[in-house]
Amino acid sequence: MNGIRTRRARARRRKFVAIAAVGAVVLAGATVTSLASWLDEEWVIAGVDGTSGIAASSFEIQQHVATDTVTLWHDRETGPGGVVDFGALASTLSPGVSVVGYVSLRATQGSVAGTLTLQPAPDNATSGALGTALRYSAWLHDTATTCDATTYASGAITQLVNDQALTVGSGSTTFALAAGTSSAAGDDQTVCFRLTLPSGASDALQGETATVGWYFDAVSD
Repeated sequence: MNGIRTRRARARRRKFVAIAAVGAVVLAGATVTSLASWLDEEWVIAGVDGTSGIAASSFEIQQHVATDTVTLWHDRETGPGGVVDFGALASTLSPGVSVVGYVSLRATQGSVAGTLTLQPAPDNATSGALGTALRYSAWLHDTATTCDATTYASGAITQLVNDQALTVGSGSTTFALAAGTSSAAGDDQTVCFRLTLPSGASDALQGETATVGWYFDAVSD
């Protein structure tokens, strides 16, 4: 009887040892599979032309009027802005008389290009009887030196506004300013204005004054 129990015990031990051995093989196999996986990483960084870093563009317009003689170009983003000089005759207007003045505009150094629309200053609507009677025209020309009544009369111009009330802008008629470079401002454009007190204006306008103006609504490309 003891011999039978001894043989059964030995059989159980052999079975246990066999199962343990199989388990050891499975675990060893799992360990080998894990060691066979190599790890690596690759990184990149945003940049331009081989140099890291991303930057936003800039858009800035400057103006020049006739009275800017020391510092030629200015940034005037709020009213009333630079004074467009219409000359001495603008202080003694009579019916049928026109006066001319200009402003030059450009994109600053490093600025992107843009498109400009001429708009009337909001206060033009309340500029009194003289402001209501006045008419204006605006056009583009290459230089300020040819911003005069003769050039306007020649028709060799790019018209923005033609003989309109001071409450009217250029609407869909826009013009472009070239971009600046890293070392220089963009090419400028000159906008010429002509103010006219129409023939047949009321005698009641004698001695009246008006403060009128415009601004340029600029949008970057």
